Amino acid sequence: MNTVVPVRPLPTQARRRQIVTVYAAGLLTALTVFLLRLNGSFDAAFEAWRGPVLATLVLATVAILAGVAHLAFPDRLGLPRADAAYLDERQTLRIAQANSLAYRWVVKALLFGVVLFVFFGTSLPAFERLDGLQGVALLTLLFIPFLPTAILAWTEPDTVE
Repeated sequence: MNTVVPVRPLPTQARRRQIVTVYAAGLLTALTVFLLRLNGSFDAAFEAWRGPVLATLVLATVAILAGVAHLAFPDRLGLPRADAAYLDERQTLRIAQANSLAYRWVVKALLFGVVLFVFFGTSLPAFERLDGLQGVALLTLLFIPFLPTAILAWTEPDTVE
């Protein structure tokens, strides 16, 4: 019983962009919910609004995890892996460019956070609500490692066969 399993076609650039868009929308939606929690708007909201907001958070979590599941395996998206031995010069350059751009974005976000901390210190109400801070920290952990792959998935053209 030797059957040949057909090779699954690689996602096109449009499909990769859809994956990155869903992932980014999930991150932004979850960040919005956690920021509402941080500034107290979630607690002050009407009781009827809490259910839909929590359902939105669950949908955002599903979108984030779906994006992470795709972006964690760049080979399945038709993208080169940085540790692969078969990379040519163009692929090596594209990975380096994606890593460089991701690094610059993360540094800018970090500097923004430092500036906020310097100006406001621990007087921000966010430091009184650890659950919201933990949510933002979790989103950061789900964002930083997959940012270079998301950039590469967005910008890499379709493979020519």
